[in-house]
Amino acid sequence: MIPLLTTRQGIRLSEILPKAKFFGADEIFVQSCCGQWDDCESNDVYVAIVGPDADGHEFAHDAIVRGATAVVTERLLTIDRPQCIVPDSRAAYGKICQALAGAPSQRLTTIGVSGSDGKTVTSHLIRGVLEAAGKRSGLASSIEVNLGQGRQSVPAKQMTAPWLADQLSQMAMADCDHAVVEVSSVSLAQRAIDGVSFDVSVITNVRRDHVDFHGSIENYRRAQWRMLKHMKPNGMSILNADDPTTHFLLEQLSTPVLTFGMKQDAQITGKVIERSASEQTFIIQAGCESIPVRSSIVGDQHVYNCLAATAVGLVLGLELSTIVSGLTAVRSIPGRLERVECGQDFGVWIDAARSPFQLATAIRSLKQVSRGKVWCIFSTCEQQSELERRQLGEVVERSADHAIITKSTVDQTVDHEPAHQMLDGFDQPGKARWIPNRFRAIEWALSQAKPGDTVLITGCGERPFALIGENNWTISDRDVCQAWLYDHSSMCAELSPDSDNPMIFDINDYR
Repeated sequence: MIPLLTTRQGIRLSEILPKAKFFGADEIFVQSCCGQWDDCESNDVYVAIVGPDADGHEFAHDAIVRGATAVVTERLLTIDRPQCIVPDSRAAYGKICQALAGAPSQRLTTIGVSGSDGKTVTSHLIRGVLEAAGKRSGLASSIEVNLGQGRQSVPAKQMTAPWLADQLSQMAMADCDHAVVEVSSVSLAQRAIDGVSFDVSVITNVRRDHVDFHGSIENYRRAQWRMLKHMKPNGMSILNADDPTTHFLLEQLSTPVLTFGMKQDAQITGKVIERSASEQTFIIQAGCESIPVRSSIVGDQHVYNCLAATAVGLVLGLELSTIVSGLTAVRSIPGRLERVECGQDFGVWIDAARSPFQLATAIRSLKQVSRGKVWCIFSTCEQQSELERRQLGEVVERSADHAIITKSTVDQTVDHEPAHQMLDGFDQPGKARWIPNRFRAIEWALSQAKPGDTVLITGCGERPFALIGENNWTISDRDVCQAWLYDHSSMCAELSPDSDNPMIFDINDYR
């Protein structure tokens, strides 16, 4: 439920939804709203939403029993309460939530970041740029929510309209000047940002992603492009000139656009000068001005992310030198091509890559700086389709030297079918190793790596994959790597996945 933040009487629905039709009343005043019938409370306006598993219209009577005073619906219902009929109740829900929160995006310089890859890192880079410029900013990303004034919140598993309205409202009340919001294609499709107005919208790139959710690549692209329709009158769109879909999109946009890229003509360009396993140096050029950037995060994808963040800074009127100070201040992002350095003579990296394109990008970035073999651990999870699993196998066989398939969780059950589906993507399945226990998979790969090699662990990123002990200590890929690397002398004997002695640390070794 979204609490009332305006007048005692409430807000007229006709003001929020001017094209809606009313039945049972000339007007409906809303003081609070709810999109779940079983969460409805007295005086709520219930918004009936069609979901993947249930149609909220079928539960309108139940919402009324729980205290709903009116219903926002997509069709006329047989109920004894006033109704507001709209073409899309999800979109209406977003607009109502934002209005009840006091339209916070209108009080903030709001920056939205979407795309298939790089949106989390780009969001954090933009906030780094704003901090370097002395701006008070909030951030809502998939790994961190900063509400300003040092206050943190828990990232949402999936952004919803009421959650976003609440986070933006708290940023505005904390006297933030700016808000940076990472927006997924799923959130766009579910209309979570309806009612939000962006000053700047960034689309990092548009690949084949979440096709199982969207139904087709065309639907996915339409969802990504939807964010560009939520612009303020003087808003600016920022697009990747190297992305093929950008050229089709430019023909449809009537709002100002700023482009960035490394290959095609663009207003903001980047060129890599030097690259090693620990850092890279590249030149950013904007108009007649150019400046070098030294970053501890490597790979072409990070250059693109920096270019997108630079474009945002320039749109906001910041000096290029200030922007670069903000970019270099962001030395790592948890679970996003994160380097684990414990004095070992080979590279260890952790990345959240789950889609085939994300995995290919991560491997390509590391091959650019690796002197030896690339060992890739990639994971099965319930959210993957059979096609995605096969494509992941294809990517790893084509790009990595050694492949280890494991699970993204640790439990007592072992289902071999997802691994078989990944092996279907291999021309030579014998090159891959299936180690269901994630602890053992990571430790085995680390034990096999030679000086100059690179070990890439993907699928979980910053997220814990296990809870251990009576106090439910969380264990992440980083914890396992650090424990092994700091104490690898106890693991000198060759690990065998089929051994009766898996040589796995207990929780005391990780703490």
